[in-house]
Amino acid sequence: MFPKRRPFPPKPPREPRQPDGGGLREHRTSWEKSADWYDRIIGERGSELYQAVVIPGALRMLDVQKGERVLDLGCGQGVFCRALAQKGAAVTGVDASPTLIQKARTYPVKPPVRYLARDAAHIADLGEFDAMSAILCVQNMEKLADVTAAASRVLKPGGRMLWVVNHPAFRIPRQSAWGFEDGRKIQYRRVDAYSSELSIPIVMHPGKHDSESTVSFHRSLEGLTRAGFASGLVLAGIEEWHSHKESQPGPRARAENRARKEFPLFLALLWRRL
Repeated sequence: MFPKRRPFPPKPPREPRQPDGGGLREHRTSWEKSADWYDRIIGERGSELYQAVVIPGALRMLDVQKGERVLDLGCGQGVFCRALAQKGAAVTGVDASPTLIQKARTYPVKPPVRYLARDAAHIADLGEFDAMSAILCVQNMEKLADVTAAASRVLKPGGRMLWVVNHPAFRIPRQSAWGFEDGRKIQYRRVDAYSSELSIPIVMHPGKHDSESTVSFHRSLEGLTRAGFASGLVLAGIEEWHSHKESQPGPRARAENRARKEFPLFLALLWRRL
């Protein structure tokens, strides 16, 4: 049976309240209560998909050079921050979850990463950056236009910003799923909604009484890019990334493998500031 996976676990959204050690920055996030669990499943290096697909693709597209200043928005426990630091970048990571920032600080890396617990829209005092990233967290940002506007103000002219999101056309929480057509032996992707902007609550531990929930904000491709264009950024690159996995031999393996190649997991958007 083809595995019915949720989209890759989202990372903490923006919202507001607590000091970050560098001045008051309001923030709260639906991910704060799930931070310990998230750290257990993602850990220091990230999930298998992170390691095999997301990190290699993001490093290639962002093309960070040694000594560049890079800001990672919605950094969680710092998985991509550490990958950037290992390339020789001077990295700052911000996240709305104080607990995830605390977790990030427990993972050593050289050169060290500066971690701050704050809203991704409150970054004006951090100086200018050569590059920025937002890896699997844009879908957790309710006011994306505010974040993008703030980012464009601290991004140097010619600087670039990379977003990686669960693919908005095929990976919509609670609105997309796998199906199998026995007659044609085809694995297909069912999509029940796409164009509408949606606020989707996600129960983190189904079957558990009083399970924590997080919120995912679905936007179409047009909706995603609107925020970037409105902030004066230009779209310099776009890629769709597929799963690297293959099914074990079986009656549906061929259809499952074909479906993986047809329906991408992730969408990557590379922005530049003119």
